Amino acid sequence: MRLLLRLAVVGVVAALTLVVLGYAELLVWPAQHRAAMADTIPSCGGRVVAEGITYKFTDPGQGDAVVVHAARGPDDAIIPDKDATDIDLVLRVAGTPGDEVVGRDGAVFVNDIKFDQIETKPFPPVKVGGDQYFLLGDNRTASLDSREFGAVPRDAIYARALLVVWPLRDIGLVSDRESGTPPGPTVCD
Repeated sequence: MRLLLRLAVVGVVAALTLVVLGYAELLVWPAQHRAAMADTIPSCGGRVVAEGITYKFTDPGQGDAVVVHAARGPDDAIIPDKDATDIDLVLRVAGTPGDEVVGRDGAVFVNDIKFDQIETKPFPPVKVGGDQYFLLGDNRTASLDSREFGAVPRDAIYARALLVVWPLRDIGLVSDRESGTPPGPTVCD
């Protein structure tokens, strides 16, 4: 009987701890992932765990996979907004305040340095303003990102994606995963 009581107490404390961490956005479970970060995060139901502690003390860095609060605007447009709770976007930081980001020659360049190896259609140069970030999905042909809605205010970025937890065959740290060839548009059931 004592063992059952101890297990119940531990279970209740663990559940309350997860609720408090979630409420304070220190440990978050962003909504189901779609295609924006495929293959880094599996499309069609891939799940990640993110932590919100780091960005309470430091700013996101280039290459970080971040979680952004966003809302659906008119015509289904996505609008990053610190107060929104409609959508959680998981995207990668390409440009930080003061950077110039451009898509040319099939790639993304930040301050004239190639950002990554992911093939990207051309887009005009963007000068990232102070306290803003230029975010891209790893699946560039299917991602809604800063090319669509512009640079994202710092206060809309609230967590860092840490761990892929679903599907189980893909479990692992987001930072250790290589995106490979993006799959392009995907159809999810």
